[in-house]
Amino acid sequence: MKHRTLLSTFATVLLAITAAGAAQAASKKPPPAPGNGWSGAAAISPVNQPDPTRGSQLNDVAVNASGAAIAAWDQYTYSGSGGATIGAAAQSAGKWGAPFIISDTNGFALSPKVAIGADGTMAVSWTYQDPIALPSPQQKIQVAVKPAGATAWTTTTLAQGPIGGVAIIGIVPVAVDPNGKVTVAWTLWNGANHVVQSASLPKGGVWSAPVELAPGSDGLYLSLALNARGDAAVAFTGSPYSSYLTGTSAQYVFRSRLTGTWTTPVTVSETMPSTVGYITSPIVALDANGLATVAYMGYGVEAVRQLSDGRWPPPKPRTVLQALNRVSSYLSPDLAVDSTGNAVVVVSIFDATIGVDRASVWVALGTPDGTWTPQQRITDPTVPVDAYATRAAVSPDGALALAGWIDHYHGTVQVSKLSGGTWGTANTIGRNVAWSSFQDALGLDVSSGTVARAIWKSAKTGTQTMATSYGP
Repeated sequence: MKHRTLLSTFATVLLAITAAGAAQAASKKPPPAPGNGWSGAAAISPVNQPDPTRGSQLNDVAVNASGAAIAAWDQYTYSGSGGATIGAAAQSAGKWGAPFIISDTNGFALSPKVAIGADGTMAVSWTYQDPIALPSPQQKIQVAVKPAGATAWTTTTLAQGPIGGVAIIGIVPVAVDPNGKVTVAWTLWNGANHVVQSASLPKGGVWSAPVELAPGSDGLYLSLALNARGDAAVAFTGSPYSSYLTGTSAQYVFRSRLTGTWTTPVTVSETMPSTVGYITSPIVALDANGLATVAYMGYGVEAVRQLSDGRWPPPKPRTVLQALNRVSSYLSPDLAVDSTGNAVVVVSIFDATIGVDRASVWVALGTPDGTWTPQQRITDPTVPVDAYATRAAVSPDGALALAGWIDHYHGTVQVSKLSGGTWGTANTIGRNVAWSSFQDALGLDVSSGTVARAIWKSAKTGTQTMATSYGP
């Protein structure tokens, strides 16, 4: 029955300035709800920077089926020698708690990712760099976990190495299975290569030692997925610098809940010569049976679906979203998959044609057999919509599929819902977005057919993280 819900849909074509300041913001009368099931926007962080051109650059949000949620954002200070911390807030019983700083306040904590399990276990991960004033500053992989029923967070440094390597923001994806087991994956410069590693924390246990997922590889652009039965998958690409002679490709590794061991890497994309370009930004998602869909940037946005017997199709270009001309660029691709393997892939494509100079949202839908619908633009090209920070989210049962973005031209946060094979009219769920389009940040997560959460960066009176809820 769950399979038919979304399959039929697809077939018919998804530091605080002061604590008082935060309390004052919370005491204000909330704005009216935008309708269509979304609540009014609420501030979940204090105003972190009076200058609206500064502040948080990245954020993330996760929600479970009961409506409990965790959100995190990086927040910068320009006083003294500067620095960055990770701010966070948790939601329970429909109310957001007071924001708090979850990272060290000395140094640079960056690029948070969050996860929450069905049992309520919460996790926040990030990369941390020691102050540059230290004789030998290190980059560290850190994660904070609050088990279900606990009142305190425990922060652990899982790995560390010298600061260096390719100047790309390190992301540390984290996931929590329904039993409260936490899995984290990362790449870390060891002085010679960016090693690809993972560690896990069983409920009530201790962190495992880091496991190297691709010995000898120089990996970048890492993505992690986890399904309801505890299967895990990681996708990554090789560094274009070390792969200059051989070309780049997307690699895939898998951990079954039954064995607990990671497979050797499998190439799931074509290999692109460096004279042509690079394979980058893979995104992996798993269905309930442990079969994966991987999207990545190649000749446009490409995607490949694992076969029903676990094998992968022969590596070759499979473009699902393509720019209309050569003066266009791709931004913020995203992928979401339901429990049966139906997929939504979304991207913002900026068209630099004279007289256009704006970005549109493009979407394609995939089915479990690996076929994709023709791409569709879901923003209106006849009006000056300038869309960035695209996100896709789908409930496990497929009943709720959303595509979200920030319309920078109008300063609004938009969400479109897939219903009966048709993307609905964009619904405005927030306003007063970032001062500059490159700073637009949006987090979107769906946990069931009736529960979703969205957060974004507001810049009306400084920089502040806002949130809205769909369902309880």
